[in-house]
Amino acid sequence: MRLGEGADAAMESLAAGVAAVLALRPHPDAVLLSGDLADTAAPEEYERVRALLAPLPMPVHVLPGNHDDRTAMRAAFPLEGDGEYRYVTDVGGVRLVVCDSTVPGRPEGRLDVAWLEAQLDAPQVVVAMHHPPFDGGMPAVDEIAMGAHDSAALAALLRRNPQVLRVLCGHTHRAAFAVVGGCGAFTAPGVHLTARLEIGAPGYEVVAEPPAFALHVLVGGSVTTHVQPIER
Repeated sequence: MRLGEGADAAMESLAAGVAAVLALRPHPDAVLLSGDLADTAAPEEYERVRALLAPLPMPVHVLPGNHDDRTAMRAAFPLEGDGEYRYVTDVGGVRLVVCDSTVPGRPEGRLDVAWLEAQLDAPQVVVAMHHPPFDGGMPAVDEIAMGAHDSAALAALLRRNPQVLRVLCGHTHRAAFAVVGGCGAFTAPGVHLTARLEIGAPGYEVVAEPPAFALHVLVGGSVTTHVQPIER
């Protein structure tokens, strides 16, 4: 969220997103924010985000994006330790493994695949990270996604662990779906701004397309993902 130009619009978008989640019946078991909670990583930005999320009665799980600072994020969203912002929790009987794919000072992502593998000893698992482990056909976005080496290592890991039901990501400001190592991987749409869909374009433009969020539902042992528009 921007403290300067655009701050009011960003806050209004997040507040509208919170209201849309509150309108769901039944309420979801938890809410996941897939990174880039802040724009400049100023402490005030995280305080604003935390205040806007406060009406949500369910657990709210956050992970860092390339615009975030781990220390500033921990001050508003406490987590033990002082290194990578990663953890494991339970959501509706499914293990949620929250990874930290950020590289401080860099826009592209990387993944500690060994750490992730150690967290997969559960019957049903969902993995979350900021950077998508697949290309979406927009070169400027793909260049700052997950590195090719780590994406390949993740694909191999997923093939060995069919209990992973879904990989959830952010970063692209667009809803997109791919299959990685036999597992569905999804990037969340933008709650505020969206990357214009221009396949093959050398750059990308962030525009105010209709915002949305994703709702992931466990149905018969698999995950179905819905994209829900946000009215403003």
